[in-house]
Amino acid sequence: TISYFKAATLAVFVSIFAVTAGAQETKPVEPQDGQNPAVNQQSDIRNNALRQLGLSREQAQQIRRMNMERKPLMDQAQMRLREANRSLDEAIYADQVNDADVQARLKELQLAQADVARIRFMNELSVRKILTPDQLTRFRELRQRFEQARENIERRNIIRKNANKNRDAFAPGQTRPIIRPNAQKPPE
Repeated sequence: TISYFKAATLAVFVSIFAVTAGAQETKPVEPQDGQNPAVNQQSDIRNNALRQLGLSREQAQQIRRMNMERKPLMDQAQMRLREANRSLDEAIYADQVNDADVQARLKELQLAQADVARIRFMNELSVRKILTPDQLTRFRELRQRFEQARENIERRNIIRKNANKNRDAFAPGQTRPIIRPNAQKPPE
């Protein structure tokens, strides 16, 4: 499961990279009233990553064309995956459970997942073939930084979640024990 998660994370990063490859040729958009600044920040991060790779105009155009061709295939595959997921869920929670039906729908879900993964990874391979050796090295470094940032965010979320659990474990008005990391126990 962890390797699938890492693969999915990598696929998302490459997809972000590939989808925004044409951004080098456009000027950044200034935020307008009511527009989410986080969206603009994410766009800035992508554009900065693309600049760091130093894609040529031809490379950016190749990636843009590739993505335009891939998008309908990916949309269809993702729709099939959502439908297979919904269908499996319905089979599992039906009034009368039919094991053969559940197994058939599980197989459909697995095939749909495999199709989505195949499209993503073939896209990554196509992008990889467009990059020069220097760009590939820079891309690996960016990907590593992205992975480290994702792991840091994940760790902070776990710590925050655990802190909230500990805080909520006490009834209102109940005192919480004070924990001092290097405090010595009093003599008995």
